[in-house]
Amino acid sequence: MAKPTALPIDHLVINVHRNLPAAKGLFEQLGFMLTPMGRHTMGSINHLMVFGDDYIEVIGLPADGTVGRSELLEGPVGMDGLVFKTNDADKTHARLDAAREPLLPVQSFSRPVELDGRMIDARFRTVRFESARFSAGRVYFCQHFTPELVWRKAWQTHACGVTGIAALLIVSTQPQADARQYAVVAGGVARRGAHGEFRIDGAGYSLVVVSPQDYRACFGALACDAHGRSSFFGAIALRVESLAPLRRILQDLESEPLEESGSSRRLHHSPHDAEYVFRDRGDRIAVSIPGAGALLEFIEAPAAA
Repeated sequence: MAKPTALPIDHLVINVHRNLPAAKGLFEQLGFMLTPMGRHTMGSINHLMVFGDDYIEVIGLPADGTVGRSELLEGPVGMDGLVFKTNDADKTHARLDAAREPLLPVQSFSRPVELDGRMIDARFRTVRFESARFSAGRVYFCQHFTPELVWRKAWQTHACGVTGIAALLIVSTQPQADARQYAVVAGGVARRGAHGEFRIDGAGYSLVVVSPQDYRACFGALACDAHGRSSFFGAIALRVESLAPLRRILQDLESEPLEESGSSRRLHHSPHDAEYVFRDRGDRIAVSIPGAGALLEFIEAPAAA
C-alpha cells in the first residue's frame, strides 16, 4: 500500500515588511526572475518567483505608511508563510471546521495583472488558521481561479536554475509534536528521518521539522534568528538541475570584499547594499540573505532535501 502523502504546496511566503524594492533586488542578484509588482485588494504588494508547479511570494506593504494588512507587520522579517493548494476553499474550510480547527472566515481577494496591454484580475480564495495555531508563521490554503495569470512561461525560467520547491525546514523546540500537528492539517504521515529529524512527505517535497540545536549544528552562521519564537521557518530548499549557474552568480558577486569564517563565506555587494552568506558542500549550496530574513538551500535534483 502506498504511503499517504501531504497535500501539494502552492507557495511559500517571505515577508519583507516595507522593504519590497530592496528585497526584489536581493533575489534578482541571485538569479531569480521576479514577476512585476502586484497589489492585492487588501493593500499588500508582492513579487513572485514562479517555478514549475509552485512559487515563492515576496510580500510587503507600501513604503508610504499605508497599513492594509497589519498581520504582516506583527512578526519579524523573513519566511512566514506555508500555503497548500486547494481546488475548493469552501470544502476545505468545512473539512477543517468539522475537525474543530481554529479558522478565520474564507477570504476572497484579487490583484491586477497586466497581460498583452490589458489589466486582468488574478483571483484567489484562501482558508486561514487563527494566528495562534502555528507559531512558526502563517499557514493557509489557496484556491486559484486564474492560475494562467501566475504560472506563465515568461516568469518560470531562472538564471540560478531553480525548478521548484524541495522542502520547507521548520525549527521547533518540540519537533515531534509540531510535526504531528502539521501532518494533521496537511495530510501525510510524520515519520522519523535518518538524522533524527521528523519528515512529512508530499509529492515532490517534504516538510522537515528539527530542533533548534540540530538546526544550528547544520547551518551554523547561516542560521536565521528565532527572534524569541519557540518555532519558526528555518530554510527553504530549492531544486536545481545543476549548481553550476548559481556558482557562477556567486563568483560574480565576489567582486566585492569577501570574508571567510569556517565553511561559510560572506559576500558584500554594492547594489542594494546586498549581503549574502553562503556555503558550498558540493551537491548543495546554502545561501543566507540577511536583508530578507531568508535562508535558501539549492539542491541538485534528484538529491533529497
